[in-house]
Amino acid sequence: MLPTLGIDKIMQVPSSTESFKIMHHEPINMPLITDAHKHDFFMILFVERGYGMHTIDFENYEVSDFTIFFLAPGQAHQWDLSPDTTGYQLLYSPEFLLKGNTDLPFFKPKSVPFLRLAETDYHELANELSLLQKEVTKGFAYADAIIQNRLQILLSLLKRWYEKSYLHLPVEKNGRLVQNFLALLEAHYQHQSSVAFYAEKLHVTASYLNNVCKKQSGQTAGEQIRDRILLEAKRMLTLTNSDIKEIAFGLGFNDTSYFSRFFRKYTQQTPVTFRKKI
Repeated sequence: MLPTLGIDKIMQVPSSTESFKIMHHEPINMPLITDAHKHDFFMILFVERGYGMHTIDFENYEVSDFTIFFLAPGQAHQWDLSPDTTGYQLLYSPEFLLKGNTDLPFFKPKSVPFLRLAETDYHELANELSLLQKEVTKGFAYADAIIQNRLQILLSLLKRWYEKSYLHLPVEKNGRLVQNFLALLEAHYQHQSSVAFYAEKLHVTASYLNNVCKKQSGQTAGEQIRDRILLEAKRMLTLTNSDIKEIAFGLGFNDTSYFSRFFRKYTQQTPVTFRKKI
């Protein structure tokens, strides 16, 4: 299993709380962590000026001025940014959020992980970020409460602009069922690959769950389970030195050969080839 790193291991900056960190980068420059790891916190990267590529879970996204990137706990990422790239990096633990502000569309499974803003909207965000940074470094009384409320304002603005930007994405009345399925999948994918298991947990039939998922996302529940297992396999092949047998068993495969056939069928390359290319 990958070790889970806290915020204090990622960003060494003065802060009034260990559950929230913010830094204004001029330029953006993240310290290297040589050991394979996962994060136990949320990260938002605000690119003010610059260009390059940000890879999130093996998908490439172009970096440009006034772009926001969202990373949930457990996601693999890396970036290749121009030397003059500037912006903010914000990290917070799940427990730090005020109750009632956890339904954030950009952190849901399979959500689009970036948002491009108009310059005026970005500057509105930058004002909020500046106020957050000042509060973090002061360390005055009631700092946590003020930071939590300012964070809620920031996330609400992002939610407003995110939903406006992605209005074209289909939203079905059964969306809650699919989101509940994806949340269950995130918790159980390492040990449960049967659609029937998730359908039973959701009190629907396997056929109904497949049909609803297909209608809303274009993929059946079975295909989404497959893709989640493949994603974790890619993460482990990239971020760890575990051998193929360990990875296979960690993902619920009792036979290494079957895991290799499964991986090759859907990626057109063996796990060994994929690891070497990465």
